[in-house]
Amino acid sequence: MSTRASVRVTRNSAALVDESLASALSGFRLDPERSYTSQVHDVLQQAIVRGKLLPKTALSEATISSLIDVSRTPVREALAQLAEEQLVLIYRQVGTIVAPVRLSLLEEGRFVRSTLECANHVQLAQTITAEQMAEFGQIVQHQRHAVGTGQLDQFSELDELMHRRLFEFAGREHVWPMLETFKRQFDRVRWLLLGVSGHAERALQEHEQILAQMAARDMGGLGATVAAHINHITQHLAALREQAPSAFFAD
Repeated sequence: MSTRASVRVTRNSAALVDESLASALSGFRLDPERSYTSQVHDVLQQAIVRGKLLPKTALSEATISSLIDVSRTPVREALAQLAEEQLVLIYRQVGTIVAPVRLSLLEEGRFVRSTLECANHVQLAQTITAEQMAEFGQIVQHQRHAVGTGQLDQFSELDELMHRRLFEFAGREHVWPMLETFKRQFDRVRWLLLGVSGHAERALQEHEQILAQMAARDMGGLGATVAAHINHITQHLAALREQAPSAFFAD
C-alpha cells in the first residue's frame, strides 16, 4: 500500500470513529448545576452498555471534549472511572478504547444477581404489601405496553425499575446500587439480547410469572423462576458470540 493510500485509510478510520462518537453523544447537553465529570461518565457509560460504542472504538479526549463543549479534564476523569468499571481500556501514551465484554466478569455478575435476587424476592413474597403489589403490577403492565409497541428501550428501563423496586420494597434500597458495579457486563449482553427475536416477550412472560407467584406467596416456584430469569442469559452466549463483532467478547 502506498503512503498516500495508507494516509487515506487512516483518515477514513478516524472519520468513522468520530462519527460513532458523534452519534453516541448526539443530543447530550451538559447541566451546569451538576458535576461535569459525572455527566460525561454517565453518557459514555450508557453508550457503551447499550452498544452505541462498540469494543475497540477509540475514545479520544480531544474529540469528546469538542463534541460536548467541555474541557478535557472531566473527560479524562470520566474515562478513568470507566476504566475502573472495566468498560474501557486505557493505554498510556497510546489512547483509550472501549473494552470487550469479559466473560469472567459476565459470569460474576450473573452469580451475584442470581444469588441476591433469589434471596430477596423469596423473602419479599412473605411481607409484600397490597400497595407494593399494585405498583409491581403497574410496572409489568407498562412493560407489556412497551413490548407490544416495540419500544425496547423503554422496556429495558422498566426492567431496571422493576428489579430495583423489588429490593426497595424489602427495605434494601442500597443493594441495587451495589449491584450496578457487578452487572455492567451483564447489562451489555442484555442489550444485545434485546435484538434477538422473542427475547423481550420471553422476559415479559417471566416478569408476569414472578408477579403471579409473589401474589400467591409461592416461595418455591418464585425462587426457581427468578433463578431461571437471571441465568437465561448464559443460554444465548454461543449464538450471540456468532452474531456479535469478533472483538465484542473476551475470555
